[in-house]
Amino acid sequence: MNVLGIILARAGSKGLPGKCVLPLCGRALIEYTFDHALAARSLTAAVLSTDSEPAKALAHRYRIEVIDRPAALATDEARVDDAARHAVEAWEARHGRTVHAVVLLYGNIPVRAPGLIDRVVAHLLHTGADSVRSVARVGKHHPDWLHRLDGDRMTPLRPNGIYRRQDLEPLYYHDGAAVAVTRASLFSALQRPDDGQAFLGADRRAVVQDASDAVDVDDALDLRVAEAALEGGARESAADAVRIGERRVGAGHRAYVIAEAGVNHDGSEAAALELIDAAAEAGADAVKFQMFRADVLTARGAATAQYQRATTSARDQAELLESLELPDHAWANLRDRCRRRGVHFLATPFGIDEVRRVRELGAPAIKIASTDLTCAPLIDAACGTGLLVLLSTGAATAAEIDAAAARCRRAGAFDRLILMHCVSSYPTTCASANLRRIGALQRRYHRPVGYSDHTPSVRTGAWAVAGGACVIEKHLTLDRGLAGPDHAASLDPAGFRAYVENLRTAESALGQGGLDYQLCEADVRRVARRSVVAAREIPAGTVLTADMLAFKRPGGGVQPGDFEKLLDRRLVATAQRDTVLTWDMIE
Repeated sequence: MNVLGIILARAGSKGLPGKCVLPLCGRALIEYTFDHALAARSLTAAVLSTDSEPAKALAHRYRIEVIDRPAALATDEARVDDAARHAVEAWEARHGRTVHAVVLLYGNIPVRAPGLIDRVVAHLLHTGADSVRSVARVGKHHPDWLHRLDGDRMTPLRPNGIYRRQDLEPLYYHDGAAVAVTRASLFSALQRPDDGQAFLGADRRAVVQDASDAVDVDDALDLRVAEAALEGGARESAADAVRIGERRVGAGHRAYVIAEAGVNHDGSEAAALELIDAAAEAGADAVKFQMFRADVLTARGAATAQYQRATTSARDQAELLESLELPDHAWANLRDRCRRRGVHFLATPFGIDEVRRVRELGAPAIKIASTDLTCAPLIDAACGTGLLVLLSTGAATAAEIDAAAARCRRAGAFDRLILMHCVSSYPTTCASANLRRIGALQRRYHRPVGYSDHTPSVRTGAWAVAGGACVIEKHLTLDRGLAGPDHAASLDPAGFRAYVENLRTAESALGQGGLDYQLCEADVRRVARRSVVAAREIPAGTVLTADMLAFKRPGGGVQPGDFEKLLDRRLVATAQRDTVLTWDMIE
């Protein structure tokens, strides 16, 4: 079944000229609808129907097909169903395929609930209805509270005595976020040209959502509302947890520790299995390998890096990588060993075929290496798996990270993206670790951030967690003295165990950030805090004055901060000197 998403946008707009490409939180308004369409799994394809040249240019950047809307269908009087039918016929003619249903997406709606498009399509197919629209409940603009005016004289639109909002009849309005309609219904409307809603068919259904789930931008105030909603959502998403398998990862959750076995198996399946065992015993949550084919990844004669030349005798990258490849049959065995040891199997794929293999092996996430931050086809393939994407940012410029993040956003994978701070130097000195970059990435992209650690230190993971990292990746080797490109920048099993212990200690030390005192402080609070005490013997019935009072340990009585509340009040019973005053002693 072919479901076509049709993004509708006109160049002309009376309320906000050029509305569809107006800037909103650093992007064009219509780009948010591109995100929504690209994230929808139920759409066979998405097209943009428009007469706006800037919108067309943006669509090309997102690889969204453009249907040039004729001038007659771009006027104020033109109907949306006419533009939709034109887009359907144009797409069918280009591709030789029949559209069975369409989803209309207005380009002036930058805020939509996640998954809404898929929900309306699923409801259309499940019910067999002619159309399904997203709706929200009417609030304070309910018809029972509307009036007609004759001069200043008010007449209720619907006479009633309703005062409380909860007593209003539940009514719903179409919020514009999504309209799914069958092709049959869309085209049968041609038989009723005077009915502007005929294309919705006879059987019209609804998907109900909250009024805040969609923002329809028609004027400048709407634009500000959308800005507030998007900025608020971005701030919240930075703290949102994501899932890696059954583990929740993010603020308020334990850091997810990846033992990067990488190529430290030196091409030996037996060594790779031993690395899994060592990682599990050291407390890692996952073990990650590097998956590649040397003949696909590098050309003959490509020079090795200085750190590789220092630790191997390989003449070029091809020779080095060939010595580090694992046989195809080994991957399932490694995956199975991870499962038996209770750790996740992860891999960094260096090719499109390897991306598919990682998904087939059941990995809960996929890692893109720093070296491939600018490899658009690989990023697209990773985003297309539906898996959480760990994107490493070593040796990158801010512009390059911006471009990669934007690509993930266009692919609908931004809400399952974790950026990994990384310094691509092997080993990295502590002076070059630049851990403050973790916070900078969080503030810039509003996504969870991890740390790919290439230092030889057993403490840097703890420091990174204190800096906000929610995923920690550290190289693991069986022996740091082995010949190979990454052993020197790795920890041996004992070092890795110490690394994880330091990290967990740091997490424990960070606490939850609550402002109230903890139970462990209760005893000191009781004995070391001061109370208001009698400075001398005070007979019963005495009206208290400041010179009769002193402030001494222990606590538990009237606090010194409340002593003024005692003044001019009468003492119930005689208090000897140093008696701790309590409120039940005061009249």
